Amino acid sequence: MLCPTHFNGNIRCKRFLPAKSIAYKRVGEDMTIIFGEDKDVARQDILSKVRFYAFPYAVHRSSIVGRGFLFVQSDSSLAVMSLPTPILSNGRKYPRLRAVILHWLTMKEYDSEVCMDDFELASVRSELKSAVDTYDKNNEVPVLMRFRCGHVAVGVAPLTPDFKLCKILGKEYYSSGEGSGALQLNIDDTI
Repeated sequence: MLCPTHFNGNIRCKRFLPAKSIAYKRVGEDMTIIFGEDKDVARQDILSKVRFYAFPYAVHRSSIVGRGFLFVQSDSSLAVMSLPTPILSNGRKYPRLRAVILHWLTMKEYDSEVCMDDFELASVRSELKSAVDTYDKNNEVPVLMRFRCGHVAVGVAPLTPDFKLCKILGKEYYSSGEGSGALQLNIDDTI
């Protein structure tokens, strides 16, 4: 794959990406992620970029509204969101802001608000309910992710930082009423 940082009009740099540019290799020149293992790594990369805001938000919201899950959605594709910078594999700058919108939802809210409007998200209900019913609130966070490309995933992520620190950060960040609804995190502001 050609170097994404050296692009001049229609002429790309002839240098190849260094071996450490795994994210660009993962998405390829067509900016799609094909293999399931690569999608897992991409989701983990995204969560690692926002974890110091997202997980305290989840712990704080769960202390207020109860058991639920972190709903992470973006109007960008999984491939675009997983890149380390907003430079596409063809060397061009991504034209929009890369961001995720976070919601802490209970299963009741999911059923009444989300499933009514989106049949794709309704298809993962049983897996999501199982994650919400069985997660350890002191060590884990159930997560539902949805991206513009149509990729939807359910999982349980380890709580990082730990529960006590998330609780402190959640109170500090969100107790003033901020984060009482949705929270937008601009990915390129957090890295």
